[in-house]
Amino acid sequence: MAAAAKESLETIEQRILSRVSSTERNHLIGLLRNAVLFIKLMRGEPLAEEEKSYPAHKLLSHSEHFGGKEAAATLAFRLELIDRYQLQNANYIEQILTLDYPAAYGKRLTARKALILRELYEAPTIPKYKLAKKIGSSSRVITRELNELQHEFAFQIITSADPQKFRLINQGILFRTKSTRHAEQLENFLHNQKGFNRTFQLDRDMLRGIIVFRYPDQQKAHRLFEERIRWLQDEFFIECHLSRLTGFAYSLSFATYDPEINAFSFDPEIVSEAPFTYIKQHLNTLPPLQGCDYGGPIRFDRADFLLAHSLYSSGYLGQTEFKQNLLKQHGFDFSKKTIWRREQRLRKESVSTPIIDMQIPGFDEYISIFVFCSTGACKTICGIPSFLPYVIYFSTDSGCILHIQRPAHTSALTGQLIRALQKEPGVSEVKLLRYQWQVVSPRHVDIVDRWNEELQKWEILEGDI
Repeated sequence: MAAAAKESLETIEQRILSRVSSTERNHLIGLLRNAVLFIKLMRGEPLAEEEKSYPAHKLLSHSEHFGGKEAAATLAFRLELIDRYQLQNANYIEQILTLDYPAAYGKRLTARKALILRELYEAPTIPKYKLAKKIGSSSRVITRELNELQHEFAFQIITSADPQKFRLINQGILFRTKSTRHAEQLENFLHNQKGFNRTFQLDRDMLRGIIVFRYPDQQKAHRLFEERIRWLQDEFFIECHLSRLTGFAYSLSFATYDPEINAFSFDPEIVSEAPFTYIKQHLNTLPPLQGCDYGGPIRFDRADFLLAHSLYSSGYLGQTEFKQNLLKQHGFDFSKKTIWRREQRLRKESVSTPIIDMQIPGFDEYISIFVFCSTGACKTICGIPSFLPYVIYFSTDSGCILHIQRPAHTSALTGQLIRALQKEPGVSEVKLLRYQWQVVSPRHVDIVDRWNEELQKWEILEGDI
């Protein structure tokens, strides 16, 4: 048994390394080796002398037995998933493996980097020279700082496209499965399905989770979705709640970050005991969320669809040819000027929102809070991001969803926030989901060729949803 386990771990380790570039491979070797050695130690497997003296990684040391056997089991699970879904981004792999490890949330953010992030949140498309002028620096320094942010905190600017602009619906299902075996079967089923987009997120108890289906707003698709829900309920679920996503927003704030102590200094008493009283008193002065309510459909072609979903994603750190290459893969040989003109039109149509995505320093866990409430209650609840450094907010037809990066060692904060939500007038139910793993299958580029430009309709096949 021990030999089989050793071979399995090391095989997974080598396969992961084989998929990344040579530069990123050097970045990951030490981290993966420490993870494997830590798992072996916790399993009681003997280490060779050279393994015992293997250098510790700055974010994860096999000699520091943080979390014991439970942490080792979590690491092994994450290694298997990284391998199964063939992840190739070294920063994302690092973020997954070190999510709960103390050294990972000990990384420090300088005051200048925090200032850069604040300016980018307010104006994500600001040119580098203007950004440099705002913070009193040079474009060269800005480039260096952004590269360091990418390396240390997995920083990137990504795009959130409005699905309704492209005649698509986002329908979420919060579920509880019959058993952990059913949860694993459900995950495998969703990963292997073709057709339109699905996002699968599982809680750490391996029983609860959410699936977000993105499918065409067409009669046939609605029928197929209803059939799929009935089948999922029969096969996997003992409980499920449906919510249609109607808008998106997010908040990123480093106003309360203290680089000296590498922590946020927000007052926990205000956050936990009276957040809604404070929100109502300061509604006109709190910083606004960045985002939009989903709108009506536009007329578009396949090139528009591709550009809209990558409108901001190349960001400051992407290659200038990124969008040209993406379009060429689908038969479009556009000049940069043509792409620029199309993007200007898409921006006027408000088809996408730029988002800063990163690992917040001092935060070790992702949680999602699902609130079933009235429209009036949602208007108050959406002020919660004003208190916390990073929150993604979705409005739904039954309430709202808050995705939060939670500060390390503050599990009580989650319970206090949920209790405050439950007491708010108009709230009927509150449910918590603790992030474990997320799978997206397939991607937006995988469905673009299903769009019939002449009829302005999606081509739908049986089994697509």
